[in-house]
Amino acid sequence: MITFDSEPAQNAPDLLLVSAQLIEAACLAREGDGDGTRAYIARAITLLDGRSDPKIASQSSGRGPGQIPRGGFAAWRSRRLTAHVDANLSGKIVIKDLAASLDMSVGHFCRAFKRTFGMPACIWIRQRRIELAQGLMVTTGASLSEIALCCGMSDQSHFTRSFRRIVGETPSSWRQTRHGVIEGQATELAYPGTTKPVVIEKT
Repeated sequence: MITFDSEPAQNAPDLLLVSAQLIEAACLAREGDGDGTRAYIARAITLLDGRSDPKIASQSSGRGPGQIPRGGFAAWRSRRLTAHVDANLSGKIVIKDLAASLDMSVGHFCRAFKRTFGMPACIWIRQRRIELAQGLMVTTGASLSEIALCCGMSDQSHFTRSFRRIVGETPSSWRQTRHGVIEGQATELAYPGTTKPVVIEKT
């Protein structure tokens, strides 16, 4: 079973999310997608800085980095909400409870959430679970069924369906591809100018 350190609850998932973003950036860099690479690196930096997603959304939509979207959450509410969700990704997250934690009605919460994050809360939470799963898939040797449970999915088939809907491929295919990228990057660092394994013959 996968366990996290006894650091603040959101720290370990945050680092896993960062790992997934950087791996995606490496994949896009190899494909020559500079814009995509920069976007994933920017996402990783915001996670490391402890900032919440709306700041990236606000910059991409033309709003100032500190400006609150009209009818959206204040920055402190976004940070509190993101930390709470990240700390509870392995369990059930109920929208009613999230609204209550911010002392808001469910209707008001859902409207403010969509204006802040650009999507309904249930979809954002599902994406957050998949991002955590991606981090675990590239940093641990845990099975997909273990990762599914760790990310709050009922079973591996539920995980596979959700992953494919969001990412566009199966978890096993995605994991195999990213491990290939990691190995290629490691080889390139060790032996600049080549991505092929170096074979040393015994004499």
